[in-house]
Amino acid sequence: MECQMICFVVGFLATTGCVFCTFWNEWAVSSPSASASVLGPIWAFSGLWSECMQYSTGQYQCNGFGMMKLPSYILAIRAMMCIALSLSVIGCFITLVGMECSKLLDDNLSAKRNLMRISGILFLVAGVLTLASVAWYTGIVVEDFFSVFTQDNMIIYEMGAALYLGFVSSALAFLTAILCFCMPGPKPEDEHSPPYKYTPTGYTVREPYETKVQIPKSKDKYSEYV
Repeated sequence: MECQMICFVVGFLATTGCVFCTFWNEWAVSSPSASASVLGPIWAFSGLWSECMQYSTGQYQCNGFGMMKLPSYILAIRAMMCIALSLSVIGCFITLVGMECSKLLDDNLSAKRNLMRISGILFLVAGVLTLASVAWYTGIVVEDFFSVFTQDNMIIYEMGAALYLGFVSSALAFLTAILCFCMPGPKPEDEHSPPYKYTPTGYTVREPYETKVQIPKSKDKYSEYV
């Protein structure tokens, strides 16, 4: 039961990290050296939902992405992160029901084991989607950072904290899936107990054997008189 508690805690941390990663706007942050030389003390950061700037006075200005000018990769990453978030939340609830300490389905251990396996599949898919999303966005940020066509831009973005959080969340989701598959819970008694063979006390069951009877060779009836 302690292992299942660890599994639930790790899955909850993976879900929490996926939530913050999805809605955090620091997927890409401005490079300090590049932006300070042109704009002075201005810090810019961008995410999946909006692009913000912080001025020297401490004020923030955020502009939401319009659907008309939104790049296609942002839409795809949004969809994958929302699906991963939904699967992680569902996986947490299923793990909570399938745990050994849960009173739901307490008389059906096979159903609990199947629920833990289903939760592992959900976390596995969520981890794959999260990893694919942050890796895709990281590749775009790195490509733009080293591109010769963006060196004259006023703001050059680099990897933000949300991307690192996404990598950690995907790793936790994979770990939760492994724990769910390896420790689904106790087996029912009829699955792991061998069939009992009753043997009366004082008797020994022996394997049947064949009895060979040797027939003596026939002798001449007159030989004994010779």
